[in-house]
Amino acid sequence: MIVITGAFKNRYGSLENAIVPCSDASGTIVRVGGPSARPLWKEGDRVFSLARSNHLTGPMLPEHSAACIGIPLPGVLAQYRIFSAAGLVRTPDYMSDEEACTLTIAATTAWMALNWDRPIGSPRRGKDVFVCLQGTGGVSIAALQQAHALGLTSESSAVPL
Repeated sequence: MIVITGAFKNRYGSLENAIVPCSDASGTIVRVGGPSARPLWKEGDRVFSLARSNHLTGPMLPEHSAACIGIPLPGVLAQYRIFSAAGLVRTPDYMSDEEACTLTIAATTAWMALNWDRPIGSPRRGKDVFVCLQGTGGVSIAALQQAHALGLTSESSAVPL
């Protein structure tokens, strides 16, 4: 709501144009353009979007926020949207579009909270994690699943997740 009302604008400087909100998207490619996209994607491929196609590893930097779809760049609350080839990820066959679109923000937020800039596979065993389950939203559920996969334990009971 703060994006729609404009209360979030100061974080990204002046946003003079109307904002197309939302950054969680999944769907089917209806057209492929440009030679660099052709080897990666074809019409009919099921994909989901990356909120920041330039942030693939490490801590978040200002240039990553400047390239975020939804704000300050146009978002995905539209029937059709153009993406760069690097801004899409193939949706696994076992996931629905509804499941895949939750990975863009909720799962990435949980991953960053648990791992920040640690390399994948770095030792974490024996570490405790506290996850607030207020509302059992997407970030909390993703954090619990990821914490379990990382071998982390619950701080409150110190039992394996």
